Amino acid sequence: MKAGGRVDGGAKTVYTGRPYAVPIEVGPHGHIVMTVRVDNVEGRFILDTGAGINVITKKFAERLGHMKREDGYFTGFRATGEALRLNLYEVNDIEIGDMDLHDPVVTVLDADLGDVDGLISLTCFRNQPFTIDFADRKMFLDTKASLDKRAEEGKTVPVQLDDDRGISLDMFTKVSVNDRLTLQISLDSGAGFDVYRFNAGFMKELGVDASAAKKYYKKSSLNNKVENMFYIADLDKISLSAASSVRTGKVKTAFLNGLIYDGITGINWLGKEITIDIPDREMILN
Repeated sequence: MKAGGRVDGGAKTVYTGRPYAVPIEVGPHGHIVMTVRVDNVEGRFILDTGAGINVITKKFAERLGHMKREDGYFTGFRATGEALRLNLYEVNDIEIGDMDLHDPVVTVLDADLGDVDGLISLTCFRNQPFTIDFADRKMFLDTKASLDKRAEEGKTVPVQLDDDRGISLDMFTKVSVNDRLTLQISLDSGAGFDVYRFNAGFMKELGVDASAAKKYYKKSSLNNKVENMFYIADLDKISLSAASSVRTGKVKTAFLNGLIYDGITGINWLGKEITIDIPDREMILN
């Protein structure tokens, strides 16, 4: 057992001492990459708060040897509404820093992710608050003391969770868009930096002329028979409903037909240090 303890099932692990720092890389498009060990095999994984479920590539899965496949499957949906029927596998453990997760569930994706071996989702952090520090290129596994200190110094914002049968976990929060609409958006670190997407059904209410907007079709990265229409336009302002000083302006935005959420954004516009506390259903922004 490592110093930080082991998470078994839904039990909460209490960390003591200093918060554990995990080095991260921030790619050219804003993807957060870190080293993770799955069944004692080291790999490079994207921290993806919008993935829902942990993903490993088929190539990486072959390095693990035997994985226990569950009899059932999980049907998830991409934000565009594309259905994905996923086989589920149980691995012995996933190690992130000094956190050791016992018997986590993953799915295997037969896709080329370049030099990345998979995606780490929020399911790994059900019981462990963590902080992404973009400036110092670190992810901290927070202690109670460090969490309290961050709360004293930063802005606390509520988040809403979509916890699907204990298999998939995503988070959302409410934003004001152009001071006209209050919408609930998916916070998706896997989208990369400066990504803003909204349902095309809101274009008229937001003062966007669909006939004047640049538009294009884009095929799904997983199924080339599926494609979606994108409208590109600028929005004047997006701000957090619970902390209006956290905002961004004049952002290039994609409006999508068929988006199953009100919207999706990356997380870099929220601040240089972003604490995600799933147990308490909140973020702390510094």
